[in-house]
Amino acid sequence: MIKKSLVFIGAFLFGFSDFYTYTIKMNYKEYSSGRVLDKDYTDFGDLIGIGYKFEKFEGRYSYFLKTEFAYGSSYYKGATWGGKPLSTKQEDVYIINFEGGLGLRYFNFILGYREWNRGKSNNPGDYNEKYYWPYFGIRYRYEFYFEKLAFLPEISYQNAISPKIKVELGNQPVLDLGETSGIKVEIPFVFRKDNLYFKVFYRYQYWHINRSDSGLLRINGKVYEIYEPESETINQYLGIGILWKF
Repeated sequence: MIKKSLVFIGAFLFGFSDFYTYTIKMNYKEYSSGRVLDKDYTDFGDLIGIGYKFEKFEGRYSYFLKTEFAYGSSYYKGATWGGKPLSTKQEDVYIINFEGGLGLRYFNFILGYREWNRGKSNNPGDYNEKYYWPYFGIRYRYEFYFEKLAFLPEISYQNAISPKIKVELGNQPVLDLGETSGIKVEIPFVFRKDNLYFKVFYRYQYWHINRSDSGLLRINGKVYEIYEPESETINQYLGIGILWKF
């Protein structure tokens, strides 16, 4: 049992490349005084993504680089500016994420960048919003090995740096979002088949955004004071991939 487990561990002694695909179940809600104003959501299959991760181990130390891109559609439930209830489907939704980490084998300091293009529908007057921010944080991961299976759970805390939202309407104002932070939990299982390693994973990503500063929106000679309400996002990921050791 020990010898066979050591064979499996060989994939993680020096490093690996990980190619994977995934789908996201998104649940985004905006609040005011505890009341839900609107929400964007998806089911699994509406947002499909691809990703690549490179991780290298040097004795007690490690570093990694990761890039992800997901694209698809979402559903909006809320109201028009005039207060009329509205439910619609939004296209051209995407989420981009870049992340890198450096530190000990099980504990990394991380830097990353996140961008969410909210998308728009065909309803007259609809418009797109883009949320984006770099972030820093910490990641802790651990490794459990069995004969032909590895369990590699990890948890991260993320804090945004100067988060912003661009309103793609009128003069296209950019607002400074309030304090923004996130928590990510990932649960990957890796299976060994001969010299190949296959991965399945579940990920839980939470973001909380405080109310933004106010800004001015100019449309057809009229000026409106706008702001972004407090919001929270819960994104759940399901994915599969293949790993190459080196």
